Amino acid sequence: MGSIAERLAEVRERACLSYRRAAGQPGEPHIVCVTKTQPLPRILEAIDAGATEIGENYLQEAIRKDVFALCESRGVTVRYIGRLQSNKYNAILRVFDTVDSAGPELLEHLHGTQDRGAQRARTFLLEVNAGEESQKGGLTMPQIRDVAAADAPWLYEISGLMAVVPLQATMQMRATIYQSVSLLFHELASDLGLSRVTLLSMGTSDDFELAIEHGSNMIRVGTGIFGPRSSSQV
Repeated sequence: MGSIAERLAEVRERACLSYRRAAGQPGEPHIVCVTKTQPLPRILEAIDAGATEIGENYLQEAIRKDVFALCESRGVTVRYIGRLQSNKYNAILRVFDTVDSAGPELLEHLHGTQDRGAQRARTFLLEVNAGEESQKGGLTMPQIRDVAAADAPWLYEISGLMAVVPLQATMQMRATIYQSVSLLFHELASDLGLSRVTLLSMGTSDDFELAIEHGSNMIRVGTGIFGPRSSSQV
C-alpha cells in the first residue's frame, strides 16, 4: 500500500499530469490532505512529505489535535471543509485559514462584521450541493444562480466554489455534475470578477482526475493519502 509519503507523491504525480493535460500549460492543482480522524503524527508525516494544505471537518477535533500550532510553524494552510453550525461561526473564523464549506448564513454573518481583526480566515468557498441532496449542506446550482441574479452582497465574499457530489453517483454522473459546476464557476467568475473568484474545489480520492479534467484546480484527498479511515485513530 505504501507509506503516506509514497501515496502523497503518487497523488501529486497523477493530479499534476491531469491538470497539465486539462490546462494545456505547466502547473498543479491545490492538494488538500483531508485529515479527519488522523492523529497528529500521521499529519506531520504528510507535511514532512510536502503537504501544504490540510482539511479538517470538525472544529473540536482540530483543536484537540492542535493542528493549528503545528501548521502555523510549518507554513501549512488549515482549511475547514465540514458542516457549519451558527454557534461555532466565530470560533471557526478565528482559528482556520479558510472556510471551504461556507453557506449563505456564514457569509451574511461575515459580511455584516465590521471588525475582522480577530478573524484568521480570509478565504471562503461557497459550498455547492451539486447532487441536490436534502441531507447535505450547501446551495444547489439553481439556488446559486438565483443568488447571483439578485446580486446578494455576501456573494462578493467568496473566492470560489466547493462541490460535493453524491457518494453513490457513477463516474458518468460525476462527469456531468463536474461539468455543470465548472460552467457555474466560470459564470460567477465573470459576474464577480475573475481576480476574486479563482478556486474550484472538486474531486476526492476516487475521482480527482475526472474532476480536474472538468476544471477543478483544488482536490480533497484523504483515503488516497492516509489509507482507509479508522474512527479509532484519533
